[in-house]
Amino acid sequence: LDLLGWVLIYNPGDNAGALAAFEQCRELRRQLGDSTGETRALVGIAQVLVALGDSERAEAMSRDLLERSDGDPRTEHFAFHFLADCALMRGDTKEAETRYRESLRAAIPLGDVVETSFEVEGVAMAAAGNGEPRRALRLAGAVEALYDSLGLSISVPFWEAFRQRYLGPARDQLGAEADSVWAEGRALAFDDAVELAL
Repeated sequence: LDLLGWVLIYNPGDNAGALAAFEQCRELRRQLGDSTGETRALVGIAQVLVALGDSERAEAMSRDLLERSDGDPRTEHFAFHFLADCALMRGDTKEAETRYRESLRAAIPLGDVVETSFEVEGVAMAAAGNGEPRRALRLAGAVEALYDSLGLSISVPFWEAFRQRYLGPARDQLGAEADSVWAEGRALAFDDAVELAL
C-alpha cells in the first residue's frame, strides 16, 4: 500500500487513490504497532495533502511528523520540506526558504541527490519570491543540469505550478540576462549549488 501510494502520486497523478492507499497503510501499521511504518505512511499522506493544495492539514501533519521524528533525518527532511511547500503555497517565501534550508540540511546526510535537489530548487523558488532572481535562476539551472546528467525528467503537477509561479517572474525580471544566468547555474557543480542554497 505504501509503494502503491507513491506510484499513484508520481505516475498517473491519482491523488485520491494515493491518499486512500496511504491512509489504509497507516491504519494497518497502527494495528500492527509499527510506529516506524505508521510514520512513513504519514509522510505519504502529507505529500498528497500538499499535492491537493490542502496546506492547513498538510502543515498540521508535518508538525506531527517533526514531533515523531525523534532525530531521524529522513522524517525531519520530509516534515521540513512539506512545511516549506505550505509556506510557498501561501506566498510566504521567507518562511519557505528557511524551511527548505532546514530540509536540505536534513537531506544531505541521507546521500539522496534527488531529494537534495528538490530542496535546492525549493530554495530557488523562495529566493525568486524574496527578490533574488539571479540566485534563483542559478540554483534552478544547477538542478536542471543535475537531472540532465542523471537522465531524469521529474514532473509533478503541483511542483510545476510552483516553478511557473516563482521562476517565471524571476526570468521576466532579468529579461535578456535570464538565459546567461541560467547557463551559469547549469555550469555550477551541484555541491556548489547546495552551498549557494544554504
